[in-house]
Amino acid sequence: MGSDGNVSVRAALSALVDEPGAAALTTAEQAVAVRLQRQPDGAPVLEVMDEQGAMLNRLPLADVEVWRAGSSVLMVRAPAAKATFVLRTLQPADAAALQRLHDDIARSSSGSSADGTARPQDAQQPAAGEQRQRQGGGSHFDQKTEKGSADLYFHYYGCLMHQQNMLQDYIRTGTYFAAITENPADFEGKAVMDVGCGSGILSLFAAQAGARVVYAVEASNMAHYARQLAAANPGIGDRIKVLHGKVEEVEVPEKVDVLVSEPMGTLLVNERMIESYLYARDKFLKPGGKMFPRLGRVHVCAFSDETLMSEVVVDQIPPNVLVSNCVSKTFDFLTISEQELYEIVIPLSLQVAVPCTVHGIASWFDVLFDGSQTQRWLSTAPGLPVTHWFQLRCLMEQPVVVAQPGATVSGELRLVAHARQSYDVHVTLRAPPLTPGGPPQESKGKFDLKEPYYRQQMQWMMQMAAAAPTAADAGAAAAAESPAVQAAAAVMGVPQHLMDTN
Repeated sequence: MGSDGNVSVRAALSALVDEPGAAALTTAEQAVAVRLQRQPDGAPVLEVMDEQGAMLNRLPLADVEVWRAGSSVLMVRAPAAKATFVLRTLQPADAAALQRLHDDIARSSSGSSADGTARPQDAQQPAAGEQRQRQGGGSHFDQKTEKGSADLYFHYYGCLMHQQNMLQDYIRTGTYFAAITENPADFEGKAVMDVGCGSGILSLFAAQAGARVVYAVEASNMAHYARQLAAANPGIGDRIKVLHGKVEEVEVPEKVDVLVSEPMGTLLVNERMIESYLYARDKFLKPGGKMFPRLGRVHVCAFSDETLMSEVVVDQIPPNVLVSNCVSKTFDFLTISEQELYEIVIPLSLQVAVPCTVHGIASWFDVLFDGSQTQRWLSTAPGLPVTHWFQLRCLMEQPVVVAQPGATVSGELRLVAHARQSYDVHVTLRAPPLTPGGPPQESKGKFDLKEPYYRQQMQWMMQMAAAAPTAADAGAAAAAESPAVQAAAAVMGVPQHLMDTN
């Protein structure tokens, strides 16, 4: 057996089942080496070995689809196994090797050898590269999104463990519960659409608030569980109609009075789900209808932290590392266009309070639920109870030094959307000269919001287990007393003690 490119990539392997109703994550991540080889007859195969070099699997390229889902993720779909294998590089330096492996696979699948010449024995192989490419037709979502990114995204949200992670965020869940149930005038007798319903928890809240019908739209296989959750809540669940599909592709028999959704990602706009929320507004919402949430704000300030080592970090920011005022940008979901989210520019004018080294910018967001009877804010700010969104920091390769208190660091934060459901983040910082008469300081950085370092994800899971039972937050208490939340928690497998507030 000969090598087709002699590229071996170390990666973490996990498997996601495509078959509806099966457990989403079938294997924990394990370290493997992956390489492309050729059988004696010339047919290309993808070999997967464990850390000791023992063969785990040989996957003929003729039987699989392979595509990239970001710089560090390769996905291999095996229809015969009803599974998709996810390969995630272990080190940033492995990303280049993953790209070479991907290119070798594309050449092999299209009938070329490693040197680019056509091989007769490969000419009959199916063009897997064509299967991987984003289609020019299809829905509005498909036209702007890479297939690999979308598949990984919907696989992720089809996993029960990720839905449980969001349910256990008592700030998130409690605020949504309070915002919806404290505004019965907006829901009683109304038609509601839940955009990206996930487990269906917001749909249950809307039905509990008196909605006549709730159209719960979910593209991932979590839609099957949402139906079970609705059925587990007699009296309110029968008003929930679960639609399995993207909101850009489904149809409903009427315009709706209210849209509810949880479309926020890191830096508010990551995952580009807000664009689907706006699509639903334009297609399904009646004139004068309500949106929960109504608007979102991104807040940005300077930080100084000598201990931070990674470029883009999602974690809980200690308030004492924030050294300037905040600048904010508001997004009114009722009026903003989807196109305005393709490129977002936030001018920066940050007055630094103390002499320090500014290592980069910190950011968080909040959203407003503008009900007819009450208003609720959901905030992810430093110093407040932590949510699963945490906060975000972009670390500049070249920091700027502020010698005088009150000096201004100017520049801009520019977000440019890309087809992997995220943004390239461009940061420019300018500061006064270090010495009188010297040149002004300037630092520029470009970051991929798709792949930040989630520094405190494990601490988050531990913190939720410890904090939820004693949470004093009124929203947490309200959510924990909701029959819908209790039933959802039971079906999702959330331990009961996490839902207790006394």
